[in-house]
Amino acid sequence: MKSKLTVFITLILITFIFGCIQSDVSSIEELIPQINDHLKKGDEHYNQAAQDLNNFNIDNAIANSNQATNEFNMARSSASEALIYAQNSEDNVFIQYIELAVLEIDAKLNATSELRSAAQSFQSGRNQTGNTNLKMANGLMQDALKYQKEREALVSQNPAKFKA
Repeated sequence: MKSKLTVFITLILITFIFGCIQSDVSSIEELIPQINDHLKKGDEHYNQAAQDLNNFNIDNAIANSNQATNEFNMARSSASEALIYAQNSEDNVFIQYIELAVLEIDAKLNATSELRSAAQSFQSGRNQTGNTNLKMANGLMQDALKYQKEREALVSQNPAKFKA
């Protein structure tokens, strides 16, 4: 009788542990599209802000950089949540993917801040400062693109984990 009880408790524990891991993975799989959607929208606003700045439409550049920041912040929030699930699942591929996403998002947030600062500098006639901000924004965005490519490579190397 004692061995049946031990087997039963063991089965319940295995089911519970497997269920927790599966629910973490399911949560990650739900959050990844949200992260990517916010990144895409943030990129669109960032690119529009850069174009507005090139066309000397400073007010629109600032407004679009603010929208980009909002989208990147939403992506960051979802990525932070996904990282907790990934760490709980102990799935190294998901952990690496989300960590890269966080690095990408942080670089984009910083680039957007520099772009907005550039617009504000140009607006107040501080052109040298504005140009410095633009160089910083471009460098940060290059870093973000590097992290994005690393994420894309991880997806290519693990197609079973990242279903379309």
